[in-house]
Amino acid sequence: MRPLVTTVAALQELATGIAPGAVDTSMRLFEWPGETVDVVLTSSDTVEETRVIVVRDGFAADPVIPDGLQRHRREVIGRMASFAGRAQNQAPLTLPRAWRQYKFDNFMAFHASPHNDGSITRWIAEVRSGKPADVIFWEATNSDNKTSLSEFASRRRVSPRIDEDWASAVRAAESHFANLERAEPSDVEIALPELDRSAMKGWSYDTWMGVVSDDQRAFIEAPTDKAIRLRGPAGSGKTLALTLKAVNEALRARQSGKEIRILMVTHGWSLASEISDSKDALGLGPLPEIEVFPLLEIASAISPGAGMESSPYKLIGNDSFSGKQAQIDQILELLQDFIEGDWLTYRSRVSPPLRARFDSEEVDDRFALAWDLLVEFGSVIGAAAIFPGAGSESRYTSLERATWMLPLQTRDDLRVVFDLYTRYMENLDAQGLWTSDQVLADLLNDLQKHSWNRARRTEGYDLIFVDEFHLFNPLERQVLHYLSRDVSNYPRIFMALDPRQSPSEAFIGLASDETHSTSAGEVSEGGMGDIANFELNTVHRYTPQILHLVKHVHHEFPTLDLGADWNVDFSAVESGQEDGPLPRLTIAASPSGEEDDIVKAVHDRYHAGTMALAIVDTRQWRRFSELAARINGSPKFHVVTISGRTDDEGLGYRKRGLVVGLAEYLAGLQFDTVLVAGIPDMQIGSRSPSEQTRLLSLLYLALSRAENGVQVFVNDEDGGAPEVLQRAVVNGLIKSERGSLT
Repeated sequence: MRPLVTTVAALQELATGIAPGAVDTSMRLFEWPGETVDVVLTSSDTVEETRVIVVRDGFAADPVIPDGLQRHRREVIGRMASFAGRAQNQAPLTLPRAWRQYKFDNFMAFHASPHNDGSITRWIAEVRSGKPADVIFWEATNSDNKTSLSEFASRRRVSPRIDEDWASAVRAAESHFANLERAEPSDVEIALPELDRSAMKGWSYDTWMGVVSDDQRAFIEAPTDKAIRLRGPAGSGKTLALTLKAVNEALRARQSGKEIRILMVTHGWSLASEISDSKDALGLGPLPEIEVFPLLEIASAISPGAGMESSPYKLIGNDSFSGKQAQIDQILELLQDFIEGDWLTYRSRVSPPLRARFDSEEVDDRFALAWDLLVEFGSVIGAAAIFPGAGSESRYTSLERATWMLPLQTRDDLRVVFDLYTRYMENLDAQGLWTSDQVLADLLNDLQKHSWNRARRTEGYDLIFVDEFHLFNPLERQVLHYLSRDVSNYPRIFMALDPRQSPSEAFIGLASDETHSTSAGEVSEGGMGDIANFELNTVHRYTPQILHLVKHVHHEFPTLDLGADWNVDFSAVESGQEDGPLPRLTIAASPSGEEDDIVKAVHDRYHAGTMALAIVDTRQWRRFSELAARINGSPKFHVVTISGRTDDEGLGYRKRGLVVGLAEYLAGLQFDTVLVAGIPDMQIGSRSPSEQTRLLSLLYLALSRAENGVQVFVNDEDGGAPEVLQRAVVNGLIKSERGSLT
């Protein structure tokens, strides 16, 4: 097989689990066949990127990794991306201890997988100098076919000639991604609507104000003398109401001749762009009174101490959301190295609960521990401006613990966490990286200085609107308090949040229920004074029939207690849409039969309106991305796969056709028809209570993406219809039908 040339970013995207055949359906990946090599790039790659070359001798089943590593494909590709990223930023290059590295000249050998694959497969890689630098994965060896580095280095190898193909591929990728935004629909393609919270159907401000619900209007016209928390389920129009209220306050200030500064802040660039587009589409002309930015961008704008452009370090991610995901990956790697090494020196001294968490071999337990450490590193240690060094551990152990923090019972518990923090900081320094939490901790320090106390009177904001407030951690919430202009009163902050989404779920999925740091929803908004609560009780996205099914699923997890401030009375929620068809449940005999039923549904409904295939179980993503590739192989259909939260940015302006993605990544999008699949065995005893809750929550999210039609697919081999759907059939909320018998 010809060599593969790719980049760190492309490997990270492939590590999401997308099937090799589905690359052509990805919104972020581009595959190009050169004269001598194959190239895979992302939309952000340039000709100066570090090139990653995989010499694929003996590869048959997969174009990226050796055949023997298929079982752990995602982890193997993730480690390849991590190695290439370290080679790009680190000199000299060192790897975590658990990788068991060996080095000879420019060559390194290391474990290809974090799991024991039985034969201990190692990569032999070379890091070359030059611009752009090349990282070459030459060969995968194992204990049955050992190759020493010195022996390997002595062989005469001919490096692939890639320069001409590389330059051509980058140009082709630039053209490809530019054309995504200009593509004209063909006869077999349908236009996806712009995001519900983005272009807002192109209606003017006056038109919207004439059709909003009573609940939305009450919030939009509410006085701004106190902070307001806006709560509502998916599809209730929280972002719309938040945007219209910001515009309403700007217009009111104009009419009264007052100068006003309004900030709309988000967790990531995707939502910020959508809100900005929504504001501009209201037909009011420029609204300079309103600024829309991710919180991280505000840090670089108002804090000299957090100036990222002048720093020699590279920021992990381009906003808080992508940055946190990258940090979790770093901490998981750190934990593995620590547990296999120095953990034994601490194990006997720490408290039994913490010891059990470190000793657990469950994947979800490890992810949950990584999340708790992320919160501790950023919102506790980093926020207190404690840096590794003399006396720093003493400062940390003397901090007063709050209820939302990771429960650490003894001084030795604190010591082991601070040891991990020290190693974490050393790893970041070695790679030339810094985190969004570090940037915001610097910003928080600047915001508490006399200079900002004076400057905020002109540079601060009168009103602050926060969307997806549930995603903001304690450190980020502290920053919000200091952005207001009036130092003599409580900040006037208007927060929109989804009561059924916790911040950890967005990053670690099923493991979120094993975390020990308190959910962000339970963190006190102290410092805001009296806070008014507004509920949105009308959903505008879907029909009464879909709402009845959504309510049914919602009532199946009443034990998901996120605190009193997060509860929603679904008995009061009503649909603002006309009646539609009854949802359908199709039961096949096997996974392949389920896929056949889905293909038939795509054929039947493709021309009837916009369509999505929402996958509930993340573990089944590769199977359904392969199905997406097969459907895309037909000239009748166009398919787009979404493998991350940021992939939905500008989706309404890009490709047309069927959108396939994990349910959690379709949040914020809406479709005429949603096909729901990838529901695992949920019978009693097959899943832990926390997994059951998580899967029900994702099923709820998938159903709530639909406007008019829902069809759910299950198969007998994976447990058939879960009990929640069986009861929905009995109650007449969904119609059951037999699917493929093969």
